[in-house]
Amino acid sequence: MEHLVRNVMIIDDSKNILREIKAYNRIFESIKEHNKIEYSIQFIPIQKYDEAINLLQHESEVFDVLLIDYDLRQSGNTEYGSDLVREIRSKINKHCKIIFYTMGDLAVVFSDRNELISLFNEGIYKFLSKDTISMSEIHHGQPELQLRVETIIEAINSIDFVQVTLERYFAEYGKIISDERILVNNKEYTINEIISLIKRDEDTGRIYKSNLAESIIIHNIISGGQR
Repeated sequence: MEHLVRNVMIIDDSKNILREIKAYNRIFESIKEHNKIEYSIQFIPIQKYDEAINLLQHESEVFDVLLIDYDLRQSGNTEYGSDLVREIRSKINKHCKIIFYTMGDLAVVFSDRNELISLFNEGIYKFLSKDTISMSEIHHGQPELQLRVETIIEAINSIDFVQVTLERYFAEYGKIISDERILVNNKEYTINEIISLIKRDEDTGRIYKSNLAESIIIHNIISGGQR
C-alpha cells in the first residue's frame, strides 16, 4: 500500500522557520506514533508572498493545509498574510484548510472588528496566537509548536470525506487501477486528477462529488438501506 502524504505550506518570514520546521517534523512523528496516524506530512516553508502564490497556482502541487502568518514584512513583502488569504480564496483555492496565526492578539492586530469578520468569512479553519500553548497532557515538543501541529492534524482530519476515500482507494489499489478513467461531463479524468479537482473546489470536482452522492443514495434506495 502506497503511503498518503499531506502537503502543508507554511508561509512565514521568521528567521527561525527552518528550525521550526524541524521541530514540527519531530512533533508530528511523535504524535503519529502515539495516535497511529496513517499519513505523513510534508512541511513546505515559504517566506515570500509571490513565491507562495506561484507555488499554489501549479497544477501539480496541491496543498491540504496552509499555515499563514499575519506579518510577512520581515522578508521584504509589502502585503500581509490577510492579503494572501483573500487572494488564495478569490483566485486559487476555495477548499484547502487555512490556519491563520500571528504574534499579537487578534483584537490588537485587527483593531477594526469588521476587517476580522471579513477575514473569517474567507474560510479560515482556525485562528492561533503564536504564544498559545498546547493543553495536551502528553508532551511531544515545545508547547507552542505542538499546538500548531495539533491544529494542522485537526484540519487534515476534517478534509472532505470523498477526497479522503478516493485517496485511500488510490493508495491501496493504485497499481491495479492506474489506467482507470472517470467520466464527468463527457470528459475522462484519472483518479488523481479528480482528487486534485476536489481539493481545488473546481466545478468538475463538485459535479463528481454530487454525482457520487446521488449514486450512493440511489444504491441505498434500491438495496433497501441494507449494507
